[in-house]
Amino acid sequence: MTATLAVRTLKADEKQHVTYAAPMWLRDEQIARALKRGVGRLQEPTAEQRAARAKTAVAVVGFGPSLTDTWELVRQFPHVITCSGSHKFLLERGIVPTYHVEVDPRAHKVGLLGPPHPAVHYLAASTCAPEYFDHLETGLGPQLFADHVLLWHVFDGTEEGKRVLPFGEWAVLGGCDVGLRAMALAAFLGYTELHIFGLDGCARGDVRHAAAHPYTQQKYAECEYPEGSGTVYLTTPAMLEAARQTIHELAQLPAVRAKFYGEGLTQALVRHSIVSVDAAKRSLQLVAFIKEALISPEYRRLNAELHDRNLAYGVGGEKHAENVLKMCTALKTKDVLDYGCGKGRLAKALPFHIQEYDPAIAGKDESPKPADIVVCTDVLEHIEPDKLLYVLYDLRRVVRLAGFFVIHTGPAQKTLPDGRNTHLIQQPRKWWEKRLRKFFTIGKVEQVGPELLFVVGPKITQVA
Repeated sequence: MTATLAVRTLKADEKQHVTYAAPMWLRDEQIARALKRGVGRLQEPTAEQRAARAKTAVAVVGFGPSLTDTWELVRQFPHVITCSGSHKFLLERGIVPTYHVEVDPRAHKVGLLGPPHPAVHYLAASTCAPEYFDHLETGLGPQLFADHVLLWHVFDGTEEGKRVLPFGEWAVLGGCDVGLRAMALAAFLGYTELHIFGLDGCARGDVRHAAAHPYTQQKYAECEYPEGSGTVYLTTPAMLEAARQTIHELAQLPAVRAKFYGEGLTQALVRHSIVSVDAAKRSLQLVAFIKEALISPEYRRLNAELHDRNLAYGVGGEKHAENVLKMCTALKTKDVLDYGCGKGRLAKALPFHIQEYDPAIAGKDESPKPADIVVCTDVLEHIEPDKLLYVLYDLRRVVRLAGFFVIHTGPAQKTLPDGRNTHLIQQPRKWWEKRLRKFFTIGKVEQVGPELLFVVGPKITQVA
């Protein structure tokens, strides 16, 4: 490939604007397709695995031009994590990676990967293109594809990003490129001694990668670093931002020791930077986030079975329609979510469309979007006790203006197929007030027989 002359300059101490490689709608469609693939999910390592890996050095190998100088050194490491084109590059030289990481949503990553190897475990982000998964399945065969491909998610801190993250699955933090995510994944897996190759953040003359790459670079910018040193690197805003973020990511991994090989802008930034870690964070690994499941698979099955066999189960929503309409009038909105909707009787009783969510009802089990008014009636007492905290967190997420919660304090007349009373939580008013107050501002509470009627709002955070 040929690089044109640099036409501008960039400063290493200035944040660069970087755009995502695909439209957000396409990313989300690819995530939805990836979730339907018959592959495993990234799992938190056991204590034994973590202890063993903490004693084992791992090479994290990118595809920058310095890899052509340093690749022989990779042979000495018992575990190797590749990303981008370094997978094919090392295999062609007789080095078999332990893991390969991919995150890019574009289909050209198929050519960069090359033929899949049966000894490699492929850590594929759910953002990857369908063609990438097709290539892995064809190359590995159905059994190895199911066993050797592990799906994980890119952490997205936006409201929509948190909503679409599947319950019970890991989203990995990290920076703006695959090399930084590979470092975070190494730490997640339990490695603490990282040896970094090919993460350069710059081109070398007219060469941006260690070998052929389907994309050519039209323009480079010059970045003098350290400023005033006379050492100038050819880079791009995306490459420079990845180099800059390397310092930040290392600060999030206080238990990790990282050694960088080769010459490049990233290596220079690391050498000249002091990674500062708050003392309180030294024992923390800020690596990944899991969206805790709101319901166990077995309890979901039992509820679905009860809904199917008992036509009178989950039909109480309509008796609260008048209260909901009054709230809509007072708040001047028709944006309503029925959280735990059961058979949907509330929606049938209202004169306008509302959003419905119930994890035990097929077609209504997708994580809901926030709404102005969230109705949650005859639900919370049914929650598994060890899941209540997660459900309240999720309710806090979706309540924009007000919540209307109805909670029964005593036993139900119905039982689950396994014989348990359907009211798994039977607690008095003070118990429920204490828990709801941690998540909401309680505007009104009324007790009618064994039922508690709460009107709540978002919790007000005091600003000093």
